[in-house]
Amino acid sequence: MLQIDRVRTAITPIAVVLATIGCEAPPDAPPVPRFQIEDSAGIVIVANARPEVGSRLGWRVSAEPTLSIGTVEGGDDFQLHRVDDALMLPDGRIVVANAGSYQLLVFDAAGNFLEAWGQRGQGPGDFGGSWGSDGLVTHLFWIERWPGDSLAVCHGAGQTFNNVFSVWDTRGKHGRTINLHAGGDLWRCRDVLSDGTIMASRRFDDRPSPLPEKGVNRSQMDFFVLARDGSPLGALGRHPGAEIFWYFEEHFGDGTGMGLYEPPFQRTLRWAAWGEFAVVAPTDRYELRAYRADGSVGRIVRRENDLPSPAEAHLDDYRAANPPEGDWAANPGLLKRYIATYDAFPLPESFPAFSALEVDALGYLWVREYNLPADEDRALWTVFDPEGRVQGFVETPEGLVIYEIGEDYIVGKVEDELGVEYVQLWGLERPVG
Repeated sequence: MLQIDRVRTAITPIAVVLATIGCEAPPDAPPVPRFQIEDSAGIVIVANARPEVGSRLGWRVSAEPTLSIGTVEGGDDFQLHRVDDALMLPDGRIVVANAGSYQLLVFDAAGNFLEAWGQRGQGPGDFGGSWGSDGLVTHLFWIERWPGDSLAVCHGAGQTFNNVFSVWDTRGKHGRTINLHAGGDLWRCRDVLSDGTIMASRRFDDRPSPLPEKGVNRSQMDFFVLARDGSPLGALGRHPGAEIFWYFEEHFGDGTGMGLYEPPFQRTLRWAAWGEFAVVAPTDRYELRAYRADGSVGRIVRRENDLPSPAEAHLDDYRAANPPEGDWAANPGLLKRYIATYDAFPLPESFPAFSALEVDALGYLWVREYNLPADEDRALWTVFDPEGRVQGFVETPEGLVIYEIGEDYIVGKVEDELGVEYVQLWGLERPVG
């Protein structure tokens, strides 16, 4: 298996460019972000400065959503439940991957329900099962654009938990299905590159026992690029997945332990299709590696990172913002486990460098800043141009889970205080500087 862990440091750079971006700034404007580019044996390395604190790129998200889909009183045909993804078609229709009904729900440009595609089952065009994330959190499916004005849908298959990949046209007609479990490899499809090749992963675990070890555990994930028929094209290396903290203590009384699947300051793995590149990036450091379909590294994007190291005060803030709820708070035995587990949690060496990746319709890469506990509702992104050069910060609405960033819109999901889900459309303005 081809595995790429690092770029050789002995390579002599062929070219180095130090530059500023944007138009010439007036005397009272904040400093313009800077970047440095090296071309090392076909690998473009872009080292970026962090944008100035408090600065903004100038792109604006609308003050209110231009469309909101979802209602407490909605009928079963369009009641949103466990929404996993959504996107807008060229004609303005919104397609929602609604895991609660195992369907793709379609709405017109005014938010009116039109129709549902697919159903729960194991036949052609059916949806089922689940697909894993970088930890143990599971989702039903996601949707992406497929070359030729079609949609790619990644989903499970019935109760077998096989991962399958299906192609649909924009009128709801199922075209074909690819079983990514063929040949014995349990692939999880992750994204689609611009040429229709599939970015996929599988979990690697070499532990001799299925029982987790006490402490912070971190499984490894192998990434590949697959052809349109599901056959492997190139290996993108092995990468660390999500941290999970396991705690075992005799005073629990039954010999069991407790796992924190999303422990404080969890370092994990993010990925995205960036044009012809597949980006796979652990959040441990601010370094985004973009791989070609054959598995070679084509670009490395770095940015200065100035987060402090975690301290006990940060952990106190985290616990105050995430108190035990439900049975964990009401049941004395469970509450005892909860408190003991958090008391035993070791502080990591560093905070994650970032928390999310998105690529917009114009090829800009959006990297969400990691929020310290006191700032957990902030949604601030560093935007890089299609070449990996830093552009500046952009702020998005608090609580909005972003699914798609178009040329002049954002599609995402919010939840109200009752847990009701709403898919929303927000305007995006990009003034030309």
